[in-house]
Amino acid sequence: MKKLTNSVLVVVMSSSMALISAQKKVADTTAKTKDIGEVVITGALGLKKKADAQTSAQQVVTASELNQASSPNAVSALTGKVSGVQITQTNSSVTGDFSIVIRGQRTITGSNEALVVIDNVISTAAVLQQLPPEVIESVNIIKGGSGAALYGSQGINGVVVVTTKRGTKSKRLSVSLTSAVDFESVGMMPTRQTMYGQGWSGKKVNVENGAWGWSFNDPKYAGTIQPYGIPLYDYNKNGVIDFNPNDSTPAGDEAASIMSPFKSFGNDQIRKFFKTGSLYQNTLSINAGDGDGYIMLTLNNVNRDFMIQDDILRRTSAMLKGGMKVGKWRFEGIVNYNHQKTSTTTQDIYYQLLQSATDIPITRWRDYTDNAYAWNVYYQNPYWNIKHLRYNNLSNYFNAIASAQYDVNSHISLMYRGNVQYTNTESNSHNDGWSSSMLDATAITSSYYKYNTTLANYYGDLMANFNYDLTDDLNMMLNVGHNYQEWRTNNMSAGGTGIQIPGIYQVWNLSNPAQPYSLNNKSFFRNQHALFANLDLNYKSFLFLNASARYELTSVLPKNSNGYFYPSVGVSFVPTKAFNFLKDNSVLNYLKVALNYSRIGQSSAIGTYSIYDRPNLGSGYPYGTGPLSFVINQSPTDQNIKPEFTTKKEVNLSFSLFKDRISFDGAYYQEDTDDLITNATTSNTTGLTQRLFNIGKLKGKGYELNLNLVPIKSTDFKWDLGLSMSHQKTIITKLTDDAKSVRLAGNSFLGLYADEGEELTIIKGIAYQRDPQGRIIVDSNTGLPQVTSTQEKFGRTTPKYIFGLTTNISYKGFRLSAVMDYRTGHKFYSGTLQGFTFNGLNVASAVDRSQPYIVPNSSYKDGSGNYVSNTSIPIYNNSNGKTNPQAALENYFGGASYNTVSDNYVLDATAFKVREIALSYTFPKSALGTTGINALTVGVHARNPFQKYSKENKGYNDPETAFDPRYRGLANAGQYPEYRTYGANITITF
Repeated sequence: MKKLTNSVLVVVMSSSMALISAQKKVADTTAKTKDIGEVVITGALGLKKKADAQTSAQQVVTASELNQASSPNAVSALTGKVSGVQITQTNSSVTGDFSIVIRGQRTITGSNEALVVIDNVISTAAVLQQLPPEVIESVNIIKGGSGAALYGSQGINGVVVVTTKRGTKSKRLSVSLTSAVDFESVGMMPTRQTMYGQGWSGKKVNVENGAWGWSFNDPKYAGTIQPYGIPLYDYNKNGVIDFNPNDSTPAGDEAASIMSPFKSFGNDQIRKFFKTGSLYQNTLSINAGDGDGYIMLTLNNVNRDFMIQDDILRRTSAMLKGGMKVGKWRFEGIVNYNHQKTSTTTQDIYYQLLQSATDIPITRWRDYTDNAYAWNVYYQNPYWNIKHLRYNNLSNYFNAIASAQYDVNSHISLMYRGNVQYTNTESNSHNDGWSSSMLDATAITSSYYKYNTTLANYYGDLMANFNYDLTDDLNMMLNVGHNYQEWRTNNMSAGGTGIQIPGIYQVWNLSNPAQPYSLNNKSFFRNQHALFANLDLNYKSFLFLNASARYELTSVLPKNSNGYFYPSVGVSFVPTKAFNFLKDNSVLNYLKVALNYSRIGQSSAIGTYSIYDRPNLGSGYPYGTGPLSFVINQSPTDQNIKPEFTTKKEVNLSFSLFKDRISFDGAYYQEDTDDLITNATTSNTTGLTQRLFNIGKLKGKGYELNLNLVPIKSTDFKWDLGLSMSHQKTIITKLTDDAKSVRLAGNSFLGLYADEGEELTIIKGIAYQRDPQGRIIVDSNTGLPQVTSTQEKFGRTTPKYIFGLTTNISYKGFRLSAVMDYRTGHKFYSGTLQGFTFNGLNVASAVDRSQPYIVPNSSYKDGSGNYVSNTSIPIYNNSNGKTNPQAALENYFGGASYNTVSDNYVLDATAFKVREIALSYTFPKSALGTTGINALTVGVHARNPFQKYSKENKGYNDPETAFDPRYRGLANAGQYPEYRTYGANITITF
């Protein structure tokens, strides 16, 4: 991947001399590489500059790099290709939502998400996910503060600048067709204990969801045919379906149960539950043009059948883009339409599957989709869920961009760019419900809800552009303008419980419709104005100065103080163009040093109307269901609240050796944030639960290093190798005078915290007390571990270091590429692992359950106060008469001594992943002859084919997943397992 600006180095390779030697050998047969400083990059507000003039860290991903593995999602296709950027999957279902974070966190409560700009107008990551990657020309990641400062508060977290393709400059019509087919299958799955089967208290209980039953090694039961689950029908004709939830005798209907050998299937039955998913993509592009104009039409279709039966995604999109020059006028327009339909069931299915003992023959219930319960009476049959519990979504997205530029003369131009985006999303969900007079199991209440959301955004830039040579050696470019944005949101919902006529999903078919005030029926409007200026000075093409200023007013801030000034300045110096002795140097062919400074504020943590004192509807006792009652807002926003301000300083170094055979980009940065906005608890006497206000400070710093090598280069063969490393650390230097810790998310025994003096964010929880040797301290009487009374720190939740590797090998028409990375130095909570504990599936409970259990690696204090290795005191020793080892284990793993001890579930988040591998072949034009085909490329690819986690993370959760992008480090149990994708693609151009 061609890295154009300041990011990352990782290793200094011992093969440097070999590279020098190789360069000498092929010097006469290879053309001189284009000066990397001359490459033009599209930056903020669509302003184009050469790489020499860029004063902040930026990195470009080209169209070929983005599409080399035929990913249908442009956001996921960026993963592992840009240093200092974390892309996290927050939804692993058929839609696959992602978030983008550049250089870590810089706010506690607000958004850390990068700004997405598509064709010079502000958009979102959700829109980028739906944009066909084939229409993208390049993606420029702006990491430095000064490069993003022109976007003001919206650019504080960095910017992803996406530029779509333009039509061909050739007058002839060009038609291109790209098709890809992928197949998806479950990858790594979590390790569960395989020593004991379904049951409780050491017995085989046919309707239990626990794995506390018989041992698979017990010769009395091993391999015998046993009944599983609730009987399928009334076998003995007594009018009820008999089962016994407490022991191994399911009464007279046992013969109607699923019969299966008593043995462990491991994860095989869960793997068989998932099918092989498929993904079909087709993109047709038609374009034509010349020097004065162009037009391009792109049609795209994506059909995805997920690994869960009946979970689907259907997407159709069209984009028409054109431009023309008429005299002194230049016009350009883009119209984009996207239609997407999805249908999914509940993601709880996977968690419920993992809760099943490993002897459960899960797939035997495939044909019983109307049986709400299967192998237990505590949660639903997954096949029933697939059929009767559905979430349907239909979205239509329309985007129109129009720009007009008038060249007053050769030095001055005026430009206006306007954009309208409109999204309408219609969603509905239904639960068909279930009840039976024959079966004593909890009835399931039927329900139906529908939702409608419309989003309407407007974006407009008015700019005057000046380009003058102030002297023979000094050029000036000045851009001044005005920006206006507005956002309108309207939410409507309806629904309730009690579907009266099965299969008819309408509000009028509900016996208990929900009250309107309990639903989401709200409208929002906010806007933003800004005046901005950008100045670029170029002295003899080796010394560059950039300065920008933006004054921004936003409606979410108090009226008397809703405008703020955001400045930036940067300088770039290219010695290889300044000094004669460095020009045409055979060793050092390029060198650039850059510095920049910016100060930007953000107010993303402040709600649209939160500064206003608005009453809220009362709920619960004593308000009940009577007349509407209102209460004061118990979570108000400070009336004097102001933006968080982040001051960024950055230094960049870029150099290239031996005609770009070795290239390096590096950046070191420091970010200081003042006036942090967050919610803090207040005194009970105020009647408030919390208040949003400015409270503290952050200090962040880090570096990014990129090393690009061309180890081998000849007429037909070239090997490009990219290595990267990034490190980032943010410390909370101050919170409030009253609170030194702010809890961000979590449960009763674990949470994510912002603590004064600690890194942002850390994970804390209940921990074991340990002796100086690290052994768990147990009570000398009961053998139970002693735990901390407060939540203790386990570590940071974001990677301390990220190493990346990209490689491209080309030989004649063949091209082999791969992307991989390694992330380490952080922790995460595994909800999946905790979910195994109570049910007896945790591998820690795979012990001889007939014997007293001694906590491994434990110690206790002897009479003299010394810690002694525990080899003789089992759990519940002499405690409440719990002499039954099986019962003691079940109580131990299900109770506070283990199940709610965070120590057991906070894991090393280290992960190595191969993100993609692709092999393609482009046919030479001579082979195409007179077929009418101008270009033909075929290829095969794999996405996420391999991953390796830390030793303690036995596939429990992907450390990158998070239920909410704000709360990285909390991996819940509902995310589907990782899946691997293998496919083939073809591109034909006529």
